[in-house]
Amino acid sequence: MAEQTDDLMNKAGEMADQAKQVAAEKLGDLQAQASDVVDGLKAKAGELMSDETINDLKAQATEKLDDAKAMAAGLAGEAQEKFDDLKAKASEMMSDVKIEDLKAEAAEKLGEAQAKAQELANEAQEVAGEAVEKAKGFFNSLFGK
Repeated sequence: MAEQTDDLMNKAGEMADQAKQVAAEKLGDLQAQASDVVDGLKAKAGELMSDETINDLKAQATEKLDDAKAMAAGLAGEAQEKFDDLKAKASEMMSDVKIEDLKAEAAEKLGEAQAKAQELANEAQEVAGEAVEKAKGFFNSLFGK
């Protein structure tokens, strides 16, 4: 029974680690995408816009990146909380039926964490796309395109 509990806690730990890894990978992707967008905007802004406009766009991009980082950190915190909850429940419940229930709940929570990480990645892509579209609109209005 204790061995099953240890196995469950190990599996729950692995699932939480996987959720953290997925969130970290998504954050890395978001950071790379945001960095690419910021770099592209800087290059175009350096050619066509004033320092004030560049600083405004940079501040907006930085704010969106900070928001994405905060969301990812929150997701990692939620994953840790879920892991801690599962670990506490595993210590309290020793029957095979309850252990199976905990495994199912851990899998569900991992799925939720992965879905949330994907949602954050999608939101960050959307924000980056919106920033690019706004910059394009600004450039088009400057040059009458």
